[in-house]
Amino acid sequence: MIKPYHLFISHASEDEDYAGCLAKALECLGLKVWFAPLSLKVGDKLLDSINAGLMASEYGLLLISPKYIEKQWTSYELDILHRQHIETDKKLFPLWHGVEKAQLDSWNPGLSGIIAIKSTEDLGDISSKIADVIYQGCPVRGITPIYGNPQWRFLQGCGELLANQEDGGAFNLFEAAEFPEGHFPLYVYNRPHSRAEIVLAVAKALYYGNPDVISVSKAVRVRMKKLCKEHGFDLDAPGFDPAAYG
Repeated sequence: MIKPYHLFISHASEDEDYAGCLAKALECLGLKVWFAPLSLKVGDKLLDSINAGLMASEYGLLLISPKYIEKQWTSYELDILHRQHIETDKKLFPLWHGVEKAQLDSWNPGLSGIIAIKSTEDLGDISSKIADVIYQGCPVRGITPIYGNPQWRFLQGCGELLANQEDGGAFNLFEAAEFPEGHFPLYVYNRPHSRAEIVLAVAKALYYGNPDVISVSKAVRVRMKKLCKEHGFDLDAPGFDPAAYG
């Protein structure tokens, strides 16, 4: 059975920044990653979601740090992943993040016997090693291009999204830029976006002249340029390049 996620990342909330960078590096290689950048506690209302993620992932990555060893929540995730490893041969990737073998031997001897990676290695090398295993050593992997993601296309001004539900009203980037204040932050492409971020995306869409950008009327273009200027992105200013703003 093909599961919806390649990899579940189990981590302590204190290691969220590193775990987030790793998740992005893995996603860049085409992997579908279950990663919850939240501070979770046993009994949290997200328990059902975490359980579903654990069951829906083919592999498990354990970001083992001193904080990981201390926490009850990570112990809960580890118990499930380790049981899946024993009972269903689910492969685990222990990633040692500031810990040594002696610590693991005294904490979890069974886990310390699984070949691990250390976070002192380059992040790109770590993600490549993990991807090589998940892709079963295949030298060429078919990866969905980023421009095939409708959320990404929306932020480039090249497509529409639906508001709040599958049959919601359609809106594009330029319409979103003029939403009432109460509509922000706008959740797009896996995170909330402020109006300033949406307007910056508009500035990029107008500046770079991608032929796939939705055609807008002259009046809309004038309004968009005015809105961009109000947010500090003056497309007519000498030397302006929206890439300088992120």
